[in-house]
Amino acid sequence: MAKTRTLAGLLVLVTVGILAALKASSGETSGSWSEPVDISVTMNRVDSTERPDLMVCLVDAAGRVQCHHKAGVLAWGASAEGHAVCPGADERIRPRCDGSASCKFAGVAAPGGSFGLLVLRLAPPLFGAPRHDVLDAAVFTRSSADAQAPENRQIRASLQALARCIAPSGGRIAERRPVPILARQACERATCRLGESSVTLLPGLSRTAQQP
Repeated sequence: MAKTRTLAGLLVLVTVGILAALKASSGETSGSWSEPVDISVTMNRVDSTERPDLMVCLVDAAGRVQCHHKAGVLAWGASAEGHAVCPGADERIRPRCDGSASCKFAGVAAPGGSFGLLVLRLAPPLFGAPRHDVLDAAVFTRSSADAQAPENRQIRASLQALARCIAPSGGRIAERRPVPILARQACERATCRLGESSVTLLPGLSRTAQQP
């Protein structure tokens, strides 16, 4: 059974890689992750029985993923066709800000165009199964005029695939409410309340993440 799961995971990884390569060759990728951004996240409600350990994941139009935690960056993959790979999601992941309902992810490398953001509350695995909780997801565009761009639908679908891969609650992300498409400027001028969390984006001064 373990070998079957491993082979299946490798097959999905190859599939996502091929899809990303095809998108890049056809010009559908949003380019390099060259813009440092400070992402501040605050949980709107905190359950006293759960540790508010936060992690954020960024997704570009090609399905490349970077998830930021205490030890660095997890490079995962997702596609608009519903495939995602998230090796290590079933292991213990340490949060950037231990036990804090608010966390600033400083100097995060972001794509130059539209990108997706997934906000998660981390939890230790149970019997080898991931128990992370997806709090929110959103697509951020360069401006409000870009809201109808086709790549935003691709990013939204990739976010949903990634959420299902990382967390048991990921499958409910589309059922609870549509993934919003927001202009970056709106969340730079004021805090954007997504649902279970609130997010502020600011141009960063340093880089703490590797380019994919």
